[in-house]
Amino acid sequence: MNDTARPAMRGKLIRCLLIVVCIVFGLAVAAVAEEPRTYQTKNIFQAGAPSILLPGAATLYRSKQGVEMRIATSGQDMNSSYSVWWVVFNNPSACVGGCGADDLSNPAVRASVFYAAGFVTGLSNTGNITAHMEAGALPEGIDIELGNGLEPGNGFSAEIHIVVRSHGGTLIGSVAQQIGSFNGGCNPTCANKQAAVFPPVQ
Repeated sequence: MNDTARPAMRGKLIRCLLIVVCIVFGLAVAAVAEEPRTYQTKNIFQAGAPSILLPGAATLYRSKQGVEMRIATSGQDMNSSYSVWWVVFNNPSACVGGCGADDLSNPAVRASVFYAAGFVTGLSNTGNITAHMEAGALPEGIDIELGNGLEPGNGFSAEIHIVVRSHGGTLIGSVAQQIGSFNGGCNPTCANKQAAVFPPVQ
């Protein structure tokens, strides 16, 4: 092969490789875009009393490797601080009589309780909250009360509860603790107030 033919061959080879890379990348993007997702919406109820419905609702968007929740709630105390918590039952089939607080201590359930979000009501009695949870290791620094989070690949199979917890009246200088931890800045007490339950979808 003469010297003038080599650059042309090299150029053709590079173009072919670029085409292959683009095709592979395009297929990967299409696979991600087509990943199945589900949508659930549930009423808000009084924590510990599912039969007592309260104003508001929650939605949950699920994929295999994560979930996203949105809460629109009212009936909160004004000028007060709240935290919101994920409660994940990775193996709900091991719950006895439905998943609840009494199942958290059962290792077979593989339960986890950890921080999702927080908010302050100010002069209104409402809250609009969003939070996202990825499967796998939980982020460093968040308050983890129990377990290791949502297990990889378990986004559809886990039962997920969302709990809104009151920290009482907002305290200047303690808001970060009130809206960012389980028992931070309780004024005068902290208590679970509202919840929503999302059963597994498969």
